[in-house]
Amino acid sequence: MSGIILLVSIGVLFVLALARQIPLQILGRLLGPITRPLGKLFGMKAITRAGPGTVRPAHMGPSAWAALSRAARHKTETESVMGDGFDHERSHMSRSGLLFHWLAVKVGYIRIPGELTPDVAEDYFKQGTEFLNGRVKISANPQNLYEDEEGALIASYFPIDHGALYLLNQMRTTINSNVRKLTVVFSTIIAFVLVINLLYNDGSIIDLHGMLGLTAPLALGPFAMSGADINQAFFGALSTLGGAFLMWLIYFVEYVPYQRNNFRELSNFVTRYLARLNDHFRTAAGQAKSVTVGQETDASKVSHEARQWHTNVLWIAMRIFFLESFVRNIMFQMLRNSGYYLVFVPVLFLAVLAGLNITLVELTGFDAGARLADLGIIFVLLFISMLIIYGGFLRRSMMSIDEINQDEWIGFDSLLLENVLGEIVGKYAEDVGYWKNRMGRG
Repeated sequence: MSGIILLVSIGVLFVLALARQIPLQILGRLLGPITRPLGKLFGMKAITRAGPGTVRPAHMGPSAWAALSRAARHKTETESVMGDGFDHERSHMSRSGLLFHWLAVKVGYIRIPGELTPDVAEDYFKQGTEFLNGRVKISANPQNLYEDEEGALIASYFPIDHGALYLLNQMRTTINSNVRKLTVVFSTIIAFVLVINLLYNDGSIIDLHGMLGLTAPLALGPFAMSGADINQAFFGALSTLGGAFLMWLIYFVEYVPYQRNNFRELSNFVTRYLARLNDHFRTAAGQAKSVTVGQETDASKVSHEARQWHTNVLWIAMRIFFLESFVRNIMFQMLRNSGYYLVFVPVLFLAVLAGLNITLVELTGFDAGARLADLGIIFVLLFISMLIIYGGFLRRSMMSIDEINQDEWIGFDSLLLENVLGEIVGKYAEDVGYWKNRMGRG
């Protein structure tokens, strides 16, 4: 009975850990009709953001209530700001894998026009004017983590790039999900090996002593091992080595290739997207420099054209800057969330097993500590070695992040914005000086 309870508990824990926030979201929806009236009763008001044209800060609800409600939410703040309508992006996403997943963005996807035509430039001019003349949003929702608020802020500033931000966020969740699954699967293997040995390794499963034709205890110097001890040690070695081999197989055959491909796809997508924006930036900069040498003689039209291209230069540069900031944001989330999984999932398994042991001691008299001592020093050493291998694999779970190399894409630093703006202003000054000299001579 004790064995069934332990194995079923490990299975339930495995499913719940893989389910992530789904149980909490279901619970939140079920308890919503109760918690919302309670929130109003105790003055726990909903978060309201400061509207445009006001410096009134957002009303902040109690932080403890906020932390609890956040876990049951269906979407993050960034996802809420981006909204829906990403069927086009989903049609260009390719997912592979059964347990671990590899998400690729097809090369054909990019929601940026191939050329910076006058119509596109005019649209950029309107969006750039709104952004460059806009107010910095100082309100924030205390229910959110800071990086989620930062991501939501970037998404609110650049609706034109929501498709790219959506894909980057999907890649982040896929990478984090792989780390969580790896930790859960490995923790389940460790727990399963331990429980199987505690419950069933009594020396009767595999009779190695009899297979070897031994009839007396085996003497190893000052130590002697009975037939049951030999059989227990053999089964312990077989199970721990089997568990270690299974972890090795999962890690190198399934996890590492998929995770490395995820990081490569993320880097390649950022490279392609920023390359298209860089093309537009260079076009806008060239057009801004050539405004005064065109055929247009209407001063108001020349002025509008100069403002348009100048705003395009600044607007595109800001898009690139904040896109790279968003990449930094998701890289932080990937590393931080993975760190949480690598610590809290093993702690969760350990806490559940310890709690079950205490319960079983009270109900059935089964004591895992005493049983572990009965298994002998050989099993203990092998199990510790298995734990070291387990820790080594988990510690290396995010090493593929090195596939993201900022030097491979054309980032904000490559634009040399100060030089470009200086060249534009310098070109205008040269033309003004030329006409002043010419008029002065006349």
